[in-house]
Amino acid sequence: MKKSELVAALAYHAESSKVEAVRFLDAFGKTIHAEILKAKKIVIPEVGTFQLSHREARKGRNPATGEEIQIAARNNVTFKSTKSLQDTVNP
Repeated sequence: MKKSELVAALAYHAESSKVEAVRFLDAFGKTIHAEILKAKKIVIPEVGTFQLSHREARKGRNPATGEEIQIAARNNVTFKSTKSLQDTVNP
């Protein structure tokens, strides 16, 4: 689903204009970006949970050369869907 299709669906379900749907979608994305570092976990009812996790530094291997490389530590965002969403996609 492209952004324009998502905007149209949001506008339809919210019975609002596409302009309002675009503003909502943009604000929603900015909010997730701004709050994930502070909150560490963002729950969206009936949809799922975004959670910040940390991956430690580790050793890896370059598959082309076989050379061992160091992979830096980093933060990662995971998403876990709710049971109701899983039930929708797996009836």
